[in-house]
Amino acid sequence: MRSAALLLYLFALPGVWGQQDPLVTVRRTERLLGTEVTVTVTAENEEIGFIHIEEALSEMRQVAGWISSRDPASVTHAINANAGLQPVSVPREIYSLLERAIQISELTSGAFDITDAALDTLWRFDGSMAQIPGAEDVAGVLPLVGYRKLVLDAGNRTAYLPEKGMKINLDAIGRGYAVDRAKDRMLDKQVPGGTIQAGGDLSAWGTRGSGDKWLLGISDPINIGQILRWVPLIESSVSIVRTDAQFVRSGDRTYGYIMDPHTGFPAEGVAQATVLARNAELSSALAHALCVLGPENGIRLIEYLGDTEAVIVDDAGIMYWTSGLSLSRE
Repeated sequence: MRSAALLLYLFALPGVWGQQDPLVTVRRTERLLGTEVTVTVTAENEEIGFIHIEEALSEMRQVAGWISSRDPASVTHAINANAGLQPVSVPREIYSLLERAIQISELTSGAFDITDAALDTLWRFDGSMAQIPGAEDVAGVLPLVGYRKLVLDAGNRTAYLPEKGMKINLDAIGRGYAVDRAKDRMLDKQVPGGTIQAGGDLSAWGTRGSGDKWLLGISDPINIGQILRWVPLIESSVSIVRTDAQFVRSGDRTYGYIMDPHTGFPAEGVAQATVLARNAELSSALAHALCVLGPENGIRLIEYLGDTEAVIVDDAGIMYWTSGLSLSRE
């Protein structure tokens, strides 16, 4: 399905209650995992609410300590530093995450690939790149990209990149994983409701203190301010990826930060991808993959998966969505 569009935006109602409501809402924001993380919970009182939030953030800090490639003490850094040298022992949780990352790579025909981090030597979206890499430069690095090359040894629980210069980056799946870990902790503590957001990844559970559902608003870019549909987030997650969230310009061209692992160049054709799924880890990885797959192949994949929905806006401003969303202006 298609419709002229400019963008989607996330609108999760945080809840504002009067004193007559039995629960209060508590919120805290912290810089973590390379982005702004916001945890919102409903609780009997503010003191209990902030205790729950600290527990949620503690889970996310642990994941950040494992996956941050910029942290010399992280598991990801150790795997990268030992590329072409030796396997690295990894915690059980991260070993399982690596296995699931490879499964998603298989599912998306390599559109999602944590080994595309090798391209970071050529492409930098922090303002430090002097010129766009040439085809020969990319061709020299591209052989280092390929999720099938990552060697996982279940018996010894090790991960190994067999070629020097290979690298992995778990941000695209790790942030969602951190959100899920924090949410699971809140469910274990029987926190009645809340949302956990890390950048474009958000997961919700329960309801607001008023009993209302947490909602995702899909905006109508033709009729500004009008919502095409409110989608309830009931024990579910949503991830939004904008390819121009980080970018570099060369002449009259803009290159977004989502890399196509097949070509070694930034993916083209998609401005934004939004995925609703059962958990944030899956929605985040799939949203990144859709930016590479493009609208038609991406929507086809999500329809095939079932129990998952998506909206894709291409670089011409056309919006595509899965049949389960039933977007219309009628």
